[in-house]
Amino acid sequence: MSNADFGGESMGGWTGRAGEPSPRPMATQRPTSASPAAPFAVPFAASDDGENDRTRLLIAAAHDLLDEAGLEGLTIRAVLARTGLARRAFYERFQGKDDLVLAVFDSSLRSAALRFGEMTRQVASPTEALRLIVSGIVVGQLGHGQSGGMEGGAHLRSAALSREHLRLAQSRPAELQAALQPLLDLMAGLVAAGIAKGEFRPAEPHLQARLIYNLVSTTVHTVLLQEEGGAPDLSEREALAAAIWDFCRRAIVA
Repeated sequence: MSNADFGGESMGGWTGRAGEPSPRPMATQRPTSASPAAPFAVPFAASDDGENDRTRLLIAAAHDLLDEAGLEGLTIRAVLARTGLARRAFYERFQGKDDLVLAVFDSSLRSAALRFGEMTRQVASPTEALRLIVSGIVVGQLGHGQSGGMEGGAHLRSAALSREHLRLAQSRPAELQAALQPLLDLMAGLVAAGIAKGEFRPAEPHLQARLIYNLVSTTVHTVLLQEEGGAPDLSEREALAAAIWDFCRRAIVA
C-alpha cells in the first residue's frame, strides 16, 4: 500500500487538544483464540463510564506528552507517570505504544470531523464548505494562540504523528482507515451536494473526496517533516492552503 493511499492519517497534523470531546473513544480488544488477529480497538461499552474515563485520561496524557516533546517523549512509563495509573490499567486498554498512538489518531481525526461538520453546517455553498475543510487541514492544525501566534506544542504533535503514520499505514492500515472515514464521508457529502447544485462536475463523490484528501494531506505531511525542529510560518501555510484549494477547485468545478 502506498503512502498516498492514506495521505496523512494525522490529517497533515490536524490534532484536537486533549480533553476535547471525541465521538468514539477507543479501548483495547485483546486477541482471543477465536480471533487471533483482533483489531486494536473497539468502541467502548456505553455502560462503563469508569473505563471510558481512564482510557480518555491515557489518550489525553499522550496528547500532552506529544505537545511537550514530540514522539520521543511519548513512552508508556511517561504516560503512567502523568496519569498516576498502574501499568495494568494501561495494558487492559492498549496492547502497547502503537495502540495508544492509533487511539490518538482516532480521537484527533474524529474530533476534527465533528469540528469541520459544525463549521460547514451553515455554509450554503458546497464549494465554500469544502474550501474551509481544505484550509483547515493545511492551517488549522498549527494551533493559534490568543495573540494570533502559533503554539509550538500542536506543531510538535503534528510532526510526530505525521512521522508515525508512515509506519502505521503499513502495519495497521485498517485502523487508520476507520479513523479517517468520518472525515472522508463529510467531504464526499459536500462533493455530492456540489454535484447536485451544479457547482461540481459529475463524478463519484467518495473517490473525489479521497483524491482531494490525499493531495492535501500528503503535501502537508511533507511540509511538516521539513518544518520539524523549526517554527512554522502561518503566512506561508495560508498561501499554501490557497494554492492547494485553487488546484482542487479547478479539478472539480463544473
